[in-house]
Amino acid sequence: MCVVRRFLRFAGNERPDRIGENTVRAFFQSLPEASRKQFATVIRQFLVFAAARCDVGSPKSQRLIAGNPAPKGKDAGELALRKTWDVDRVAEKKEQTDDLIVKLARKVIDCYLHLQGRMKGEPENLDNVYRLADECRELIESNLARFMQLSAEGRNVHSKIDWRMQR
Repeated sequence: MCVVRRFLRFAGNERPDRIGENTVRAFFQSLPEASRKQFATVIRQFLVFAAARCDVGSPKSQRLIAGNPAPKGKDAGELALRKTWDVDRVAEKKEQTDDLIVKLARKVIDCYLHLQGRMKGEPENLDNVYRLADECRELIESNLARFMQLSAEGRNVHSKIDWRMQR
């Protein structure tokens, strides 16, 4: 819903049947490249829903456009749309988790290769050590809330994080 609201604000809260191709293109050009695909899926579903299911001038569609909650008796189309959006949210969260796993895997492999080199007697490269330490710190700091949440759920992330949770 927040993506649709953002799109409608960009379009000047224009009725869906009056939103033109140029407005849609301008909206997507204003977004970062990484989020365009996700936003496109949501906007496409909204526009298809609005065109197929809603009489755009009806009070029901005006509530939907304004972001106000629907009355208690929701119709099947709206429930199906909400379910689709829930699935999209889960897919987006999975993608974010996969991205984090990839970043962590890269760092583990970098550290492993560094340690293997040291065990084979290669000379110490302090620039490499500092780079690895900085990249690891950045990953830890940017994901600390997630790590603490996992620790609070009973996962043994690391003793330092478990200790922090107990304080």
